[in-house]
Amino acid sequence: MPKLKKPRETPPPPAPSRPDWIIVGLALVGLAVAGYLTALKLGGNQAFLCRDGSGCDIVQASRYSLLAGVPTALWGAATYAAILVLSVIPRTVRRWQMAFMLAAAAAAFSIYLTCLASGVISLLLLVTMLVRRPVAQGRAAQAYTLKRLAGLGITAGVAAVLVGAFIFAADFSTPAGYQVALAEHLKKNQAIFYGAYW
Repeated sequence: MPKLKKPRETPPPPAPSRPDWIIVGLALVGLAVAGYLTALKLGGNQAFLCRDGSGCDIVQASRYSLLAGVPTALWGAATYAAILVLSVIPRTVRRWQMAFMLAAAAAAFSIYLTCLASGVISLLLLVTMLVRRPVAQGRAAQAYTLKRLAGLGITAGVAAVLVGAFIFAADFSTPAGYQVALAEHLKKNQAIFYGAYW
């Protein structure tokens, strides 16, 4: 009697992943803050609780408020929106890693710009993603190791800072007439520079 082969058992399909609501919430907060700052920049308005001459007023009027001619806050809003979308749709290893790299890039760039609100939100996102990273089996488990995530995070952060620094250093990142307008503003307000040379 010939041996009958046992039918190969196929593993059950993985359960659909649910959104991590903490990450979704942090991405929404980041999107709200960046969206608010974008609206202020585009409308030429001042931020709430931001007086003339204060730190936030100076930053909103500086050349760092535009990146490649687009409000820097709008880039942040797009980043938080991408993290939000990647966190809500069914999770795959690649999608989760992309969201993690975006959070790392946002954290590094916010620290580079010393943007306190975005820096805190993006660092919270990054730490939350590390603490709540998915548990996987087999080859997929390698994608979530701390060593692998550190490599991805550092790569994304360094790339974001280098690209941003390059764009800020390039001539096209400064709005036309910025230096002339600044000089006229300082002259009109009779600004005096106090400094020391060693």
